[in-house]
Amino acid sequence: MKKENNEELLRMLSSDLARLDAQYDDISPPSLPGLEQLIADEALRRQRQSRREFQRFLLVGLFLVSVVLFSLGFAPVTYWILQAAFPVAALGGLTVMRFRLRREDTEE
Repeated sequence: MKKENNEELLRMLSSDLARLDAQYDDISPPSLPGLEQLIADEALRRQRQSRREFQRFLLVGLFLVSVVLFSLGFAPVTYWILQAAFPVAALGGLTVMRFRLRREDTEE
């Protein structure tokens, strides 16, 4: 009984594999010059994309630095207040989170 099931399963698998092989037999591999051209085109595309990303990065960085320098020159008091306020706010948020976690731990 088990041997018949195994043979039937083997026949089904063999027929499925034969059908799969028949579908992929007509596919021809690409030519070597075509592959070389494809690789060269892809390398050029990646180089252009990398250059564009670097230009965008520089543009955004230049914008941020100019905004900071402008704010420093225009209103230095406001600049220094903001420079002090952000770290104080971050440390305050971390302290509040630590107290909440401690309170939750003691409640459990």
